[in-house]
Amino acid sequence: IMLGILFAVLTLATTALGCGVPAYPPAVSRVVGGENARPYSWPWQASLQYSSSGNWYHTCGGTLIASNWVMTAAHCIRTYRVLLGKYNLGIEEEGSIAAQPEKIIVHEKWNSNNVANG
Repeated sequence: IMLGILFAVLTLATTALGCGVPAYPPAVSRVVGGENARPYSWPWQASLQYSSSGNWYHTCGGTLIASNWVMTAAHCIRTYRVLLGKYNLGIEEEGSIAAQPEKIIVHEKWNSNNVANG
């Protein structure tokens, strides 16, 4: 139910504000090198996480490109959950949603033995 609510809110937000236009304008044009972003200013950003010894760890970022699609880099395919609606990965935040991917699609030319070649 919470996942459906989050998707509905994100869908309505992008409809009302326009795709890629956040409700809370970011303080910087992009987040690079560990800069802190303004809370909730990048609502389409997802945390891709893996589980180890019963804990979840951030491994890659992803972008919500539709209400049920997240796009990420090919080397992030070991991800076992997608976390949406987070600002601080170090604490539990009310309103964030964790979802298990139903399907992972890897580009047919992806070669894990040659990651420098795209």
